[in-house]
Amino acid sequence: MLEVALAISVLAAVVVVGVLISVGNERQRRALDKLREDLRNWALGDLEVKRERAAREIQIMDPLAWFRDAARKATGMAWEMRAIAKVLEHPEAIVVASDNGGYLMFSPVRPDRVRKLLKAPSGRAQTGPLPSEMRLALRGRKRMETYELSALNAGIFFDLEADRVWRMLTDRPLKANQLWLYEFRSA
Repeated sequence: MLEVALAISVLAAVVVVGVLISVGNERQRRALDKLREDLRNWALGDLEVKRERAAREIQIMDPLAWFRDAARKATGMAWEMRAIAKVLEHPEAIVVASDNGGYLMFSPVRPDRVRKLLKAPSGRAQTGPLPSEMRLALRGRKRMETYELSALNAGIFFDLEADRVWRMLTDRPLKANQLWLYEFRSA
């Protein structure tokens, strides 16, 4: 009988110690989560202050050079851009003529929508396809390569710079924090 009571008290002591350790671990986990969240909020606040300070200092003199640089950062390729050929309103896009006779289009419009616009018959209203002069320029270009440009691959101030360039060329804000680069190639 004494052995059973001793065994039960040892078992109870082990269970109590286990519960105390679990409670202590849970407390520690919550404290670490709170510390991690506080550190994250501080880092985001610090980054926001630095970005606001940098935003005042961002100066873009040549939009074409900015497009060239952003495209190079995002794709790792050197792009030869000759001139800004057209600013489109529907869909929102800036078309750049390249030295090889092709066209590059920078747009916040997603690739699936651009493909639909390319296939759609010309003559639709604002939500319709690419303008006829753009279609003529793209005639014979069978392939469309697509690249995403964002702060993840084109520089940490990409969204601020893109908005500034977009305003310079279109007189309206860019309503996205990323752009798509479309390269139209002949087969």
